[in-house]
Amino acid sequence: MRRRRNPKVRIAQKTRFIFLSLILFLGIFLWGWHNFFVENSKWIPASGGIFTESTIGRIQNLSPLAERHSLFDRDVIQLVYAGLLRHNPISGQIEENLATFRVADDGKSYFVSLKNSAKFSNGDPVTIDDVIFTYEKVIQNPNFENSILRGAFEYISIDVVDQQTLAFHLPEPNVFFPGLLTTPILHAKSFENALIEEITDPEFPANKHPIGAGPFVLKNIIPDDDGSFRVFLKRNFHYFRGRPFLKQIVLYVYPDFEHLKFKHTWTTMYSQIQHRELQDFEKNLFDEYLNREYILPRFVAVFFNLDSPAVKNTPLREALEMSIDKDKLMHNEPGWNRIDSIFFFENIESWHETNFPAARLTLKDHGFRLDTKRKIRIFDKKPVQIKMITSTQPPVFSRFAQNIAHTWEKELNVAVKLEVLDPADFLEALKNRNYDLVLFGQNFSENFDSLSTWHSSQSGKLNLSNLTNEEIDSLIDDVRLSGGQSDLFELNKKLTDIVPAVPLAVPQYHILVGKKLLGFSEAFGKIRRHSERFYNAHEWHFFEKRDWNWEKNQWKILGFFEWIFEKIFG
Repeated sequence: MRRRRNPKVRIAQKTRFIFLSLILFLGIFLWGWHNFFVENSKWIPASGGIFTESTIGRIQNLSPLAERHSLFDRDVIQLVYAGLLRHNPISGQIEENLATFRVADDGKSYFVSLKNSAKFSNGDPVTIDDVIFTYEKVIQNPNFENSILRGAFEYISIDVVDQQTLAFHLPEPNVFFPGLLTTPILHAKSFENALIEEITDPEFPANKHPIGAGPFVLKNIIPDDDGSFRVFLKRNFHYFRGRPFLKQIVLYVYPDFEHLKFKHTWTTMYSQIQHRELQDFEKNLFDEYLNREYILPRFVAVFFNLDSPAVKNTPLREALEMSIDKDKLMHNEPGWNRIDSIFFFENIESWHETNFPAARLTLKDHGFRLDTKRKIRIFDKKPVQIKMITSTQPPVFSRFAQNIAHTWEKELNVAVKLEVLDPADFLEALKNRNYDLVLFGQNFSENFDSLSTWHSSQSGKLNLSNLTNEEIDSLIDDVRLSGGQSDLFELNKKLTDIVPAVPLAVPQYHILVGKKLLGFSEAFGKIRRHSERFYNAHEWHFFEKRDWNWEKNQWKILGFFEWIFEKIFG
């Protein structure tokens, strides 16, 4: 007699079979879904981590509109503040930032429209009132201390178009004007009832605890007994480009390289290390860092004072120019790159050849003769003696000047009275134009309109050569109007013919970047200032995660079954 199976046992067996089948199906589904996700996903940055940097510097003034800043001040300002527009060092172009912009057809008006997402670090929206406060009430105030910035906006009028849009009206078209709109925007409420002098006072509360629209917020500054200090910044959750991935930035700031070398704590990045100190220091980092080289729009040159009778003679300037051996100068100064064009940063090239015989022949053909003391004089006039000045800081200036002066005396028999002055005396001599020649640096990091150096309106100011030439002024106006490379080439050629200055060299800079830092561009492009190494710091990260790489309007589940079908049936 066959025994009948217990119905409860049969039910249990079926239930177990169904359960195991579901587990198997779910496992196969999850395995398939995982592989489907891996094939249709990409790595994206993930939040977390603390970025650290060892650098050299000091804090002078964290007000973004102050006339004088230390290099480290600019680092903090770059991280904390934002302007209407910003310079993109990769493309070399001025792009939108807190605002979009458009240019009128006549090139004389710029319309900027604030983005709805633009907010300060405390959550307040960036408003037209903040922009008006920054540009009109502060920068255009007659008592504003920053004379260069004030002068740049002296003849510019500002109109409110609507609640989101402003118009900047220029007296003449100027393609370099957008560079001025990279100026950081102040949080007007932080300076309510403040005097114009207080707005740039480093001790004013709003400058010690700034509220900006940049990617990070200054948290605190902790000084150490040896002159070093640590600066802590946290991410700005209201940053309009999106919350930064880094939780925090900690900057270890040392008074000099010796302190950095002996106290550094294996930070993510090292900056402000001079070339001559870099090689030995880098060897001790065990190949954990990438060396990124860059140059800035600044250079050292010999400027002729064209108002001085001693160097008004163009053939004399040509001979002096031909008698500068730039390669010899660079050979003894590692970390400097030779340049031959004033507009090297705009990729405009010139040609310089050291030619002592040609220089002596130039002098001879234009009436210069050796006297009985073997000193050059023109016809029967007094022997040619030129006064050349430079500064004791940085020391490389005096080394360049001594080398050049010695060469001129040896090769051309030109008597050179070289004065190496301490910074205070040098600036006074520079202001009074008490020189025939000056060896000095020009820095266009903050001034996008580098052409102003050669305009007649800047004679006695930025124009160290005191060049006044209508044709040069006209060419500068053409470049400002069109921004055309051909006009810039023509301007460079004309300046080369006049010889108001001899560009010598540009310093080379380095950053050591930890290999674990992701999102840091390996190609700097053309950063205009050291602080622009923090360009797109909100995108830097240490961690990554996978995320879907899938069209938003397509169903993933349908795509999954299509993927399964293709895997099974090929």
